[in-house]
Formats: sequence, structure tokens, C-alpha cells
Amino acid sequence: MIRGIGLLLVVCCGAGAGWFCAMRLRQSRRAVEQLCQMLGELSVQMAFRSLPVYELLAQLAQAPAYAMFSFPAQVLYALEQGEPLCAAWEKAVQSDSALPEEAKRILCPLGSQLGASDLEGQLETLAQYKRQVEAYARETQQKWVQKQRLYGSLGLLGGLMAAILLS
Repeated sequence: MIRGIGLLLVVCCGAGAGWFCAMRLRQSRRAVEQLCQMLGELSVQMAFRSLPVYELLAQLAQAPAYAMFSFPAQVLYALEQGEPLCAAWEKAVQSDSALPEEAKRILCPLGSQLGASDLEGQLETLAQYKRQVEAYARETQQKWVQKQRLYGSLGLLGGLMAAILLS
């Protein structure tokens, strides 16, 4: 009886591991979608309200829709400490655990371009970055669709295999 329960737990652990991997993919996809939305909101706020970068970042840091990201608040804190925007942005983006590595690679150069040109130049820069993030979002969506079931199935089958080997 106890042996059967133990084997069932092994199967459940394998299924749980597969489910966990699938959820990590889903979380990554959601983060990239939120990042696209954030860049769009940043450009709209910049275009229609003509706010400086500091105030734009303050709004993003307080917005509940972007609570998963810590980098806007980290940039604000570093700016208050006297750090330049470029260095603060790069350090904050690199340390944000909610951002996938590819999104970090795309976003890091943006810090050196925010506030460095006129309004039209900044809007074009944001549009360019948004297009890059949208392309990455499409890629993560396809990856999630393809691998979601795969991870679940492999986890379950791996747990079953381990249970068979242990019995």
C-alpha cells in the first residue's frame, strides 16, 4: 500500500515538473506581452502629455498593470541617487527577473536613447523597440503553443517511467 502511494507520488512529481516548465513558458509569454503594452503606453504618454522620462517611469512604476516588472522603480531609485539614466536603465533591466533574457537584450540599449533626442526621434525609437519586442512576443507565443503540451506529456511520462523503474 505504501509502495503504491510512493509510486503515485513519483508520477505526480514528474507531472508537476512538466506543468512547472509549461507555466514558466506561459509566464515568459505574458511578460513579453506586458512589455509590448508598456512600450506602447510609454510612447502614448510621451506623445500626448510630453512628460519627461523621470515622470513617465514614475507612472509605469506605479501602474498595477506592470507590477510584475521591477525595473521602472529601480531606474527611478538609481536616478534619485544621481546615477545617469543610461547606466541605471541597463542595470535595472539586467536585474529584473520577470524579463526573459532575449527581452533584456532588446531593452538594454533603449536607456541610452530615452531623452537623448527630440520628441519625434524618441517616438520613432520607441516604435522601433516595440516592433522588436512584438516580433519576440510572436516567437514566444509560437514556442508556448508548441511546447506546452510537450512539457506536460514529458513530465507525466518521465514520472511513469521512474515509477516503473522503481517498482
